[in-house]
Amino acid sequence: MERIDARQAARLIKDGDTLAVSGFLLATTPSELLREIGNRFLEEGHPRNMTLFQAAGTGNNGDEGITEISHRGMVRRYLTGHFARNRRLAEQASKHEIEAYNFPQGVLSKMYRALSSGQKGVLTTIGLHTFVDPREGGGKLTNITTEDLVEVVTLGGEEYLYYKAQPVDVAIIRGTTADEQGNITMEEESGIVDAREIAMAAKACGGKVIVQVKYTADSKSLDRNRVVIPGIFVDYVVVATEPEKTHRQTVAEYYDPAIAGHTKRPVAKVKDAPLDERKIIARRAAMEIRPGDVVNLGYGMPEAVGHVAAEEGLSDSITLTLECGIIGGVPLGGANFGSALNAHAVMPMSQQFDFYNGGGLDVAFLGFAEVNEKGDINVSSFGGRFAGCGGFIDISQATKRIFFVGTLTTGGLEEHVEGGKLVIDKEGSRMKFIDALPQRTFNGAYALKQGHDITFITDRCVMKLTEEGFLITEVAPGVDIEKDIAAHMAFPPKVAANVKEMDPRIFAPEKMHLA
Repeated sequence: MERIDARQAARLIKDGDTLAVSGFLLATTPSELLREIGNRFLEEGHPRNMTLFQAAGTGNNGDEGITEISHRGMVRRYLTGHFARNRRLAEQASKHEIEAYNFPQGVLSKMYRALSSGQKGVLTTIGLHTFVDPREGGGKLTNITTEDLVEVVTLGGEEYLYYKAQPVDVAIIRGTTADEQGNITMEEESGIVDAREIAMAAKACGGKVIVQVKYTADSKSLDRNRVVIPGIFVDYVVVATEPEKTHRQTVAEYYDPAIAGHTKRPVAKVKDAPLDERKIIARRAAMEIRPGDVVNLGYGMPEAVGHVAAEEGLSDSITLTLECGIIGGVPLGGANFGSALNAHAVMPMSQQFDFYNGGGLDVAFLGFAEVNEKGDINVSSFGGRFAGCGGFIDISQATKRIFFVGTLTTGGLEEHVEGGKLVIDKEGSRMKFIDALPQRTFNGAYALKQGHDITFITDRCVMKLTEEGFLITEVAPGVDIEKDIAAHMAFPPKVAANVKEMDPRIFAPEKMHLA
């Protein structure tokens, strides 16, 4: 192992190299290394024409992370689970200037593991009958993306997808402390994410492993049980010179010992959220949580379900999980998304997806953006702009009880509760239940065939997905089915013969007393 600075590390990367980068937002994201690689390109025009490989959205959803090595000309081929608002590569993809693939986050995290064991790819059912299935595009996003990296394979009479791996030339990863032998600990990180798997993949491919850390230590002082990445996987170590800026736990936190799992923080009483459409949806969703459930909450609207669960005292009876590898505790949202307070355990992201893919979740609450009459959902591509599927496909295809949560319309929607009834002050300018989708991230018919129980919870109604289409089973008080629901859907929903009014407790300021 050799200790070098970030500028020297940037010079180790050659034109045409395949880079694999660790991270989940800013968790284990080697920002100082990425920044220096980008600076070198701006100064010298190198490295260029790289293949860039990342499983989760990596960065701060702005100017830090993968975006720093995304200047025009740097990347030739991009394989990602999520763009994480990387405006540079998203723009290049929308203009068809780069080869771009979007694959499920869990599949990509397992691709590192496959490479590390000498395999050439990942065989799985995840992604069947969605846009990553080669019969629906194979995850290719641009018209210059021509190589087929996914194929359909039949084994034992069952269909699988085979995702071909890309050999890794350079691993750019992050830990907390390195000793002189290159052993890496991660004691101040919010999780392990995919750093170790990326290092092992690069070594198996004959590539280089560069690790950004905050500290160095003598090997005699390191507890063997705290070493996450053994020194035999590490070639170069770079100590961050501005860790407060380039080695943050999360977008919001530089270092919080409770997020790192060193302390247990008494969780303050959750401040009651305002009684708006977000809370209405979250309250109705929280009614579906059962004691003992193992739960995944998606990003955005689903986060409110966790907030309501805490308000109602349900948190102690369930286990919340995050796809980055966190199990238990209190998941944090917003700029701290991807971390948790008082977590019970942290696993590598690939193993968390093993757990999910094996049916380990009792229930998942996920958002939705666009939905068609068959219950297909698009959350990954809009108007030629790419967001990415993230872990949505992995989670939605492997979980039997799924609740999709969101407002019926969007774009300037304004609502309030008055006298126990929902009042729509200003209708949203865009329908979410539409005729045709640009991309299929969830296949409703396939999910029903697999025996999944699928429910959509909106501000105005609850709808079950059936083989005959959408069936309204509950309606919010004050809402007219024809005027406020059907008129804002591109297709007519069916109404259950025994349709009922949503629980009045949802629309009252007092707690619902769900616990």
